[in-house]
Amino acid sequence: MTRTMRFRAAALAAVLPFLTLSGCGTGHARYTPTAHEARSALEASLSAWRDGKPFGEIVSMPPVRMVDSAWQQGQQIESFQIGDEEDTEDGTKQFTVKLTLKKAKEPQEVRYVVHGRDPVWVYREEDYKRMLHMDNNPAPAKTKTASGRSGRTR
Repeated sequence: MTRTMRFRAAALAAVLPFLTLSGCGTGHARYTPTAHEARSALEASLSAWRDGKPFGEIVSMPPVRMVDSAWQQGQQIESFQIGDEEDTEDGTKQFTVKLTLKKAKEPQEVRYVVHGRDPVWVYREEDYKRMLHMDNNPAPAKTKTASGRSGRTR
């Protein structure tokens, strides 16, 4: 299975609970993590990344799944600082995080979207938006690399 197909499968699994809510009057409460769950899931994910753990599911209670294309592409972080929670009406919790990447000159601010209860999903905002609009967001175009082989642009 290609990386794009795995990403789309994970994205679909993450969105499925929200699709089942359309038409129901129950709201997002069943699928919205508490403030503590959301912050803990984000901290566990970023700590695993900082500590050099492989990209993928984070072992915790409840289970956490992180989708971050920078981590998946092999970037490493040196440190992070989680800002205040931003509660939204769409059933997600959002945080601005100051990330210091190894080999970067200065920190960058990145927004993360957290939703779900079991598992809790943590998305880099760009990856979350890509997942929401995946039918209008084709895979990156293939290009020729310096060696003459086909590659994907990023």
